[in-house]
Amino acid sequence: MATESWRGMLSPGTARSAARAININASAQKVEVDNRISLHYYYRIAGNLLRQASIYREEKNLIDLYIILLRFSSLMCETIPSHRDYQALLSKERVAFRKKLLDVINELEALKPLAQHQVDEINKGNIHRTVGVEQNSYDPAFARNQLSNSFTMQQVLARSTSELLQKQTMERNQALEKQMDRRFKKLNINLPNPKEETLSKHSILGPNGLQGSWAGSISGIRVQYPRNVDLLTQDEIPGLNQEHSHDPAILTDTCSQLRNSEMEPVLSLDDGSWSVSGEGSCSVDTNTAEEEIFQLNIRQPSIPPVLTQIQPQPRSISPSRVADPRPGLQKLSHDGDSKPYQKLHISVQMLEIFLKLAEANTKKNLETCGVLAGLLKNSTFVVTTLIIPKQEATSDSCQTTHEEEIFNVQDQRSLFPLGWIHTHPTQTCFMSSIDLHTHYSYQIMLPEAIAIVMAPTDKERTHGIFHLSEPGGVSVIRSCQERGFHPHEEPDDGSPIYEHCSHVLMNANISIDVVDLRNNR
Repeated sequence: MATESWRGMLSPGTARSAARAININASAQKVEVDNRISLHYYYRIAGNLLRQASIYREEKNLIDLYIILLRFSSLMCETIPSHRDYQALLSKERVAFRKKLLDVINELEALKPLAQHQVDEINKGNIHRTVGVEQNSYDPAFARNQLSNSFTMQQVLARSTSELLQKQTMERNQALEKQMDRRFKKLNINLPNPKEETLSKHSILGPNGLQGSWAGSISGIRVQYPRNVDLLTQDEIPGLNQEHSHDPAILTDTCSQLRNSEMEPVLSLDDGSWSVSGEGSCSVDTNTAEEEIFQLNIRQPSIPPVLTQIQPQPRSISPSRVADPRPGLQKLSHDGDSKPYQKLHISVQMLEIFLKLAEANTKKNLETCGVLAGLLKNSTFVVTTLIIPKQEATSDSCQTTHEEEIFNVQDQRSLFPLGWIHTHPTQTCFMSSIDLHTHYSYQIMLPEAIAIVMAPTDKERTHGIFHLSEPGGVSVIRSCQERGFHPHEEPDDGSPIYEHCSHVLMNANISIDVVDLRNNR
């Protein structure tokens, strides 16, 4: 977009003009990749950022537009290419968003001097907090230079991803090899020791040991010792289910080695009556080949790289470092170190409506959850729709199902995902470890996303509106690999892991729509 077309946006009439000093760096921080979250979800984040940008562009909200475009560029250039599935999945989305990235970079370059001017104007009264656009860690000019040099965009984005995938592949292979070694060692402990008579009968040196010469096995009965593979299931045998692990060319070489080997009767514990005869005696029958390979102790092809994660052992947390399960206090708007959020309005009636929808489950001591969605206008999010998805619940957890139906409702109505709401039928008003992990996926989608807990039996607080602290709480949950109910380590910066929201306002003038997907059987 040409620079001249932005001249009309220089009037400092945006919602941020009356606010405190603007910190572009804090507002457009890089989103760290989390491979537990699907690549499709990250592309949905990118799509929502472009929708926000479109609204800011129509409203001529220059600074918020610049920040959102920076977030999008960082997401596309730094976060998404680091995802382990980036090269393997969603090729159409990768190409489409790459084209959109070029347009965004062009727009950012045109916006940067104008945004710098407006930020300077707003920050004049806040000299101690003045932060210019040039302090942002992600510079659109740098991105353009990267893309316009001798590398194509695909090479720039793929180079770091390729290195990351190679490193992950090596680590996974090493972990799998160690795991198999431990399993075989454990099995070997329980194997019976062969008798002295058996050993002498099938020794390479014969029954006389070092004093005699090898004369071959003369037993008329085939003796077969217990093997590790006999004690493993088919899925546990490395390479058994892999493609091309019994290539005809490999089996032909194997057969040639069997025919030319004088040690075959010994290695197979055979008395010679089953020896291979004739050129056509070797078949590529899969079952026969597998049996012979295992009997001859020929090593199977190594396990190929698998995109999976080995779950680490839960590490113990010092009692002094366990995070407080209670929420932290609200951060006031003048706290300079807090991340700025857009305001979010909620209907007063929505809480009562949700409790009525959950009443049947509450009487059965079952949790109920819903999804909050809404619109963006004048730099303010408004919750306009309450979506009740299909779900499975217990007394202390609730899991949504058929999530594609939730996405369809949001897309058809052009709604932003603004958070979620759920009940604690008999518990107090707080967020459990499972709740924190659930909300993490909402908050990386949209920093303003909230979690509402309804606790009808709590006499002190019947409801609470929370979010993870940033960056402390978000970092803790991103690094946590545990599931179920478990303690968390407190953030390194000493902040609470989650806190009451300070950017939420209750509004009696908002109407609310309810979409109950549980009725769509």
